[in-house]
Amino acid sequence: MKKLAFLALSIVAAAGCSSTSDPGDAPASLPVPTDVTAAQLQAFEVLEAATRQSWTWVQHQDLKTPMHLSTSRTGEPVLAKGADAVKVTLSVLEDHKALFRMRDPARELGAARTEVDELGMTHARFQQMVRGVPVAGAELMAHYDAAGRLTSVDANYVADLDGVDVNPVFSASDALSMVKADILTRSAVSEASLEAEEQKLVVYASNEHLTRPTLAYQYKVRAMAAEEPAIWVVTVDAKTGDILHRYNNLQTIQGQGNGVLGDMKQFEVSTGNGAFVMTDAANGVQIRTLTAAQQQVRGTSVTSQSQNSWDTGVPGAGAAVDAHFNAAAVYKYYKEKHGRNAIDGAGGPLISTVHFGQAYDNAAWDSTGMLYGDGGQMFRPLSVSIDVVGHEFTHGVIEKTSNLVYENQPGALNEAVADIFGAFIEHELKPDPVNNWKLGETVVKSGGPLRDMKNPGAVSQAQPSHMSRFVNTQQDNGGVHINSGIINNAAYLMTVGGVNPVSKVEVAFGIGWEKSEKLWYRANSKYFLQTTNFGQAAQGVLQAAKDIGLTENETNIVECAFKATGIAQGDCASLVDPQSSTPGVPDSDDDEIGASPGSDDGADGEDDGEDEEVVAKPKKRRRLVTQASSGCNAAGGGADLGGTLALVAVVVGLSARRRNKR
Repeated sequence: MKKLAFLALSIVAAAGCSSTSDPGDAPASLPVPTDVTAAQLQAFEVLEAATRQSWTWVQHQDLKTPMHLSTSRTGEPVLAKGADAVKVTLSVLEDHKALFRMRDPARELGAARTEVDELGMTHARFQQMVRGVPVAGAELMAHYDAAGRLTSVDANYVADLDGVDVNPVFSASDALSMVKADILTRSAVSEASLEAEEQKLVVYASNEHLTRPTLAYQYKVRAMAAEEPAIWVVTVDAKTGDILHRYNNLQTIQGQGNGVLGDMKQFEVSTGNGAFVMTDAANGVQIRTLTAAQQQVRGTSVTSQSQNSWDTGVPGAGAAVDAHFNAAAVYKYYKEKHGRNAIDGAGGPLISTVHFGQAYDNAAWDSTGMLYGDGGQMFRPLSVSIDVVGHEFTHGVIEKTSNLVYENQPGALNEAVADIFGAFIEHELKPDPVNNWKLGETVVKSGGPLRDMKNPGAVSQAQPSHMSRFVNTQQDNGGVHINSGIINNAAYLMTVGGVNPVSKVEVAFGIGWEKSEKLWYRANSKYFLQTTNFGQAAQGVLQAAKDIGLTENETNIVECAFKATGIAQGDCASLVDPQSSTPGVPDSDDDEIGASPGSDDGADGEDDGEDEEVVAKPKKRRRLVTQASSGCNAAGGGADLGGTLALVAVVVGLSARRRNKR
C-alpha cells in the first residue's frame, strides 16, 4: 500500500490573509486536501505508472482541477514526427481525464492553435467548450519537447458544465442594446458613437461574479469619443439580461505630457499624392503614423512637403517623429531578438496615432494600434519615450499571444509584462543600468519616473514590491497599474540581482539581460493563459527556464526572485555568479524516481521534507514543489475564472513494490 504525502503550501497575500507554515517544516503526511478527489488521486497514479515518470501536480483551489502538470524526467515520446498534436493530446487526456474531472475531452475541448517553436517544441492550445459554446477564459495547453515527449500541461478547466443550457432567451441584438444602455449610464458619450467590435456567446463560469455557470453574451464596445476613452468588455446574462461583469480593455500607461526633446532622428517614410507620408515599409511590414489633430479619432496619415521637416507648428510638435522612430525600434527588437514578425506575429501593420484628443494625458493600445495624447502640464507627449512605446506595443503582443485579461492579477501581469519589455527594448536601444529599470523617465518634465522596477514604492503612485503589500481594490480594474510592481521587481531581481525593498531577501546575482528577455518572452507566448495569476506566472517562467536551457544555478536565481517578492515561498538556494563559475550537479547516487542529473522532481529545487513511505533501502530526501501563488483573494476574483489560486502540491510517494515493478 503506497503512502500519500500532501504539502499545503505557504500563502502570502494582503493584510487579513492567513498563512500556513513553510512546507519544509510541515509533517511528511498531512490530511488529504478537500479539493483533491479520490478519483483524481487514482488518475494521477495511473499517469505516473503509464508514463513511468514522476509528475508535479499543482491544483487550482477554486476550480478543483490541475492548473499545472510537469515532469523533468525524460520519458517515451508520444508525439511522433508529423503527427497531429491535437489528436495526440486529446488521446492522452482521454486516458487521464479523471485527473481533470473531464467527461469527454474530444467533445469538451476545441483546438485553438498549434505551433512548433524555434526549439522544436510543440504547443497545442485548446478552448474549453460546452456543446459548441466556448467557456470564457477556460483553456488548456499541452507542451511537447523536440523529441515528442509530453513535458507539461497548463490549464484553467471548469468541471461539471454539462448541465448548462446553451440556448439564449433573447437575441444578440437585444443583448447589444442592453450593453449600450449600461455603457451610456457610465460614460459621457452618444449612442451613435459606440462601436460594437466583437460579440460572442459564451458560458460564463466565474466563481467571483455569480453563484453558478450560465450562458452569456460577451461584447467588446468602443467608446473612444467619451471624455475618458474606453473599450468596454461587457458580459450580459443570456437568460436574464443582467450585466454580469464589465471592465475597460483600453490598455494604458498612466501619464500626461506636452513638449518634445528636439533631438534629431532618422526614419523611413514613403511618397504619395505629391507628398511624403509617414509610412515605413522597408522591412515588408507597414509602420504607419497618423495624426488625430486633437480629435478623439484614429486620424489620417502624417504628411509633409519636405522629407526633412515633420510634424511642426502644431501642439505637441515632434510627437509624430518620436512615435514613428520608436515604433520602428520596437519592430526591430521583436524581429531580431525573438523572431517575431510584427505585433501580431504575421507581418501586420504597426499603427500609431499622435495628437489624440485635447490635452489627453495618456497613451493606449486599443487592439488596432497606438494612441498618444499631447499631454498636459506635467508630462511631455507620451510617444517621446521608447520604453513607453515599447510598453504599449507589447500590450499588442500580449493580446496576440497569452491574451491576458485586463483586470485583477492577470491584468497586473499584463501591465508588468509590458513594463518588462519596455525596459528590455530601451536597454537594447539605449543601455543604462539605472534608467532602463525606470519607465517613462523622459516623459516626466520634473520629478520621478512613472514606474521604478528596482524600487516600485519610490514613485509618486507607489506600487507594492512584495505580496504582503498586495493592494485589494476595485479601482484601476482591480489594481492593474498598482500590483504590477511585484512582478516588475521579480523581473529586475532575476535579471541583474538585488534586494527586495520589503522582504530584504537578496538575489545575489542575475541571469543577465539576454537570458531574461528570452525567458519572459517564452513564458508569455508559450505558457501564460488568459487568466494566469502571479503564482501561475512563476510556474510558467520556471517551465520556460527549462526550455531555454538555464542551468540549475540560473534557475535558482529566477526562483529566488519569486521568493524575494513573496510570489513563491521558502528560502533561496545558494547562488553563484553565472559569469564566473559553473554550479555543481546533484550527487550521482540520487536514485529517486523522476530524478535525472541536473534536474529536480519539483519545480524549485527546494529540499523541503522527507518522503516517509517504506522503501527497500535508505533514500535521500525528496525535493518538493514550493511555488505558491498570492493567496487569500489577492487577485480580487480574476477576470473570467476567478483569480485566487492557492496551490496544493500533491507529491505521491512510490512504494518499494511499485518501484520494483518499474
